Amino acid sequence: MVSTNGLDNSIEELAEDVLQMELTEEAFEELAASEGAMIVELAYWSASLADELEETTPTPEERQVIDLDMYLDDNTLLELYGVSLFRAESADPITGLEALEAALVDLAGSGGALYEVAETDEGDLALVFAVEEELRLILVVGAWSVSDWDELPEE
Repeated sequence: MVSTNGLDNSIEELAEDVLQMELTEEAFEELAASEGAMIVELAYWSASLADELEETTPTPEERQVIDLDMYLDDNTLLELYGVSLFRAESADPITGLEALEAALVDLAGSGGALYEVAETDEGDLALVFAVEEELRLILVVGAWSVSDWDELPEE
């Protein structure tokens, strides 16, 4: 079953109404305001809205893209779609749902913080996370939204 992350809208409707897909100067500044904020909660899905753009849905072993909600301690909620995870700038993307989950759980559990907001050579959003200023994970994001959160999701 393809998850729509609890939303009834198609990816096209979401893109028009909510999601940002271009790293404008304004979007960069909004995200950069959270540099230094630590992850307090993380939710992720076994499917991605980006799957709608593919002819076939990847198997769990082939998955390289994931959707997630990231709650930062500055009360910023980052809803991230079509996210690829990298352990280093020159590394290949992490592949496989289990490996993606493990990398995210490790990042959140070890006190990961948004270290830098950057742009890839292709113009995509890249969020660099570190633990005690040591690079831990780079998230390259296809689409995103930024909002404030009042309460953390229930387990």
